[in-house]
Amino acid sequence: MNEFDDLENTLAAELRHRSGDVFPTSGMADRARRRARVVRRRRAVAVGAVTAVALAIAVPTALSLRSVPQTAGEPAGPPTLGGTTELQLDGLPEGPPPAIGWSAGRTFHRADGSTVELPENVYDVLELADGFTAARVGDDGAEVVSLDDDGRVTDSRAGAGPVVSPDGSLQAYYDQDAGQLWAEPADGSGTEPRAHEVPPGRRIEPVGFLDGGVLVSSVLTPDGALEMNLLNDLAGGMDVDPTDLLWDLERVSAVSAPAGLVAGYTELRDDGSCSAVYEADAGEPLWETCDYSFDHFSPDGRYLVGSVAYRDGEGNPYAVVVDARTGEVVHTYEGRFINEATFEDDDHLLISVRLVDGDDRLAAILRCDLAGSCEVAAPVERLGQEEYRYGFGVAYW
Repeated sequence: MNEFDDLENTLAAELRHRSGDVFPTSGMADRARRRARVVRRRRAVAVGAVTAVALAIAVPTALSLRSVPQTAGEPAGPPTLGGTTELQLDGLPEGPPPAIGWSAGRTFHRADGSTVELPENVYDVLELADGFTAARVGDDGAEVVSLDDDGRVTDSRAGAGPVVSPDGSLQAYYDQDAGQLWAEPADGSGTEPRAHEVPPGRRIEPVGFLDGGVLVSSVLTPDGALEMNLLNDLAGGMDVDPTDLLWDLERVSAVSAPAGLVAGYTELRDDGSCSAVYEADAGEPLWETCDYSFDHFSPDGRYLVGSVAYRDGEGNPYAVVVDARTGEVVHTYEGRFINEATFEDDDHLLISVRLVDGDDRLAAILRCDLAGSCEVAAPVERLGQEEYRYGFGVAYW
């Protein structure tokens, strides 16, 4: 182990300690290490056993819906099963900017094309009718922050989130200080916010919504033991009612309401992980793999995007899209380095890259279809080895 490993592991351990060991996630560790300017950053998911809870949240039926514009143009062709694209920037055409929210440094680009300057160290930015909710790595660990329409912080609390329902009407986040899971309107409807009391000693990390306002989260117990699934109706005021484990997962990583699927980790090790996909109401997985780990479903739930099972170093060497119900590889996008990949719509992937150019890195956002054809969706910029540029907001459809 070299001095960089010692530094980054010490930093991650200190942040976990200062945040009460609440969020042992790859996202928080990655951003914490970026903030420390350590080039080599271990991003393996570890510490503590985590499992899923489902919390049934009543969603008013009369809320207004907001739509996310889709990308211009059609895919070049149908997905090429098992195909591979080597990502490069030379000769790529320029396309429109991302149709979902995205960030370039501190500048956040809304889905409508307008921009706002946000504070440093915020990520997973969720656009609301009258401002934003975002995650932040602060001095004392992971936080959830509220911002007004001009990007000024109006409130912050230790916690996790935000996540949003597929129709954009409801957001949820965990407030560690209050020991509550909050569900609030995200569309300016004026619906009364509702709080769910988290059982003592349990900490929540929201992941996503299923149909009917059912929120799927990961739950960390104080002793690292696997917690059971919980079901609670915030509107009816029901007590927490433990049920049998639905999915044999140590952590949920992605949820699809349209497809009724959940993905997550079945095993977490220092040198890798194994993952599985379940139907939401089934106790047996549709398929399992130890080759990849997964981050996001496509809007229709047909596909999953992920990367290597063990995430280590400056970035991932590739992004992979698989069929969500079979695990069959649809397409692989290779490049050093891939920071993030998420779906823009059912047929297009947005990939934030930092491609190596000697001692420099060329940062860009690429839009690629599932047959491997790509275009540039955000300007190419030359960065130093320890600089980062582009990220994505929380999307919903």
